[in-house]
Amino acid sequence: MLIGIDATRANKPAKTGVEWYAWHVIQELKRQTTGDGNSWILYANSILNGGLESLPENWYEVRATWPFKYGWTQFRLGYEMYKRPADVLWMPGATLPRFLPKRTVITEHDIGFHRMPKLYKPQQVRIHEHAMKEVAKKAQRIITVSEFSGREIAEVYGIDPGKIAITPLGVDHNLYRPIDNRTQIEDRMRRYQITQPYFIYVGRLEAKKNIAFLIRAFTEFKNRLGVGDPHRLVLIGLPGFGYDAIKRAIADSTFRSDIFELGYVPETDMPFLLSGADALIHPSLYEGFGLTVVQAMAAGCPVLSSNAASLPEIIGDGGEFFSPNELEQCVTLMNKVVSDPSMKVRLREKGIQRAKKYTWEQTARVTAPVLNRWE
Repeated sequence: MLIGIDATRANKPAKTGVEWYAWHVIQELKRQTTGDGNSWILYANSILNGGLESLPENWYEVRATWPFKYGWTQFRLGYEMYKRPADVLWMPGATLPRFLPKRTVITEHDIGFHRMPKLYKPQQVRIHEHAMKEVAKKAQRIITVSEFSGREIAEVYGIDPGKIAITPLGVDHNLYRPIDNRTQIEDRMRRYQITQPYFIYVGRLEAKKNIAFLIRAFTEFKNRLGVGDPHRLVLIGLPGFGYDAIKRAIADSTFRSDIFELGYVPETDMPFLLSGADALIHPSLYEGFGLTVVQAMAAGCPVLSSNAASLPEIIGDGGEFFSPNELEQCVTLMNKVVSDPSMKVRLREKGIQRAKKYTWEQTARVTAPVLNRWE
């Protein structure tokens, strides 16, 4: 059987959530499918790099160049499927080519655009809704990353739950691990010009992530501790939809000089910054999985998370929860985690244990039969 994979997202140089998901699963599938009797093809619009170019004997590359900024998936990959179709095509992102093979599998991480459309650009909502309706009609199987998202997709789009496979995401535990070396942690803090103590947020700076709420919670936390409190708030991630409101919230904060925006931070630095934090605060309004909270748990960083969507399912007893609309609950937890050393130790230990459940090896192991087993 010839199994094709869209590798364009995995091949991006600056990766975030979906890109890392595609990269890690592809790399693990290579290890798990050598000599399995199938041929695997990676489709890309540029030279494979970052380890993707290392191909086992039954893996191949098809470089399908495209001169335009948009349209590669729909038209260039679609043309490839029209001329030389694979037996199975897996799309790690949520857009389908114009032409499809008989068996198409697509990953849909969540449908926040449907549940909370005001948190997205109107054009994004229209594009995602159209794409999801195409998926519901044309994809033979759908992969998603949590039981919560599986229920949402089946309910909203009337899809047979039997077509939906749940494959939770993983963490690179060689990278995301507790770091106790103070010198290394302080070196990374100097690099980004931050000092302890600090809370940390990791993810896109957008309305869906409820960042303005986090800034208000941080401001109230500082107000209660009084003049001279040294705590800072470190925001890691690129701007997204609703960033203007976030900038206004920062400007309006009495403690705006204690709020640091680091932008994109390479993954190799993340475990050190997480290890130096008092806690990761994740106030998101909607998540299909919430990979950054699992990465924080794996690094031994206490997690304070909203109880929205899939987050209780994913975090379990590895963190503490607050309502994303209740400022007092969030501020209370922030106070507790900095004033109660036993709470910090408990969350660290519980988080590390919980994060062990999530590995990319396991993600690939449950993904492979979705792609290569057909009746």
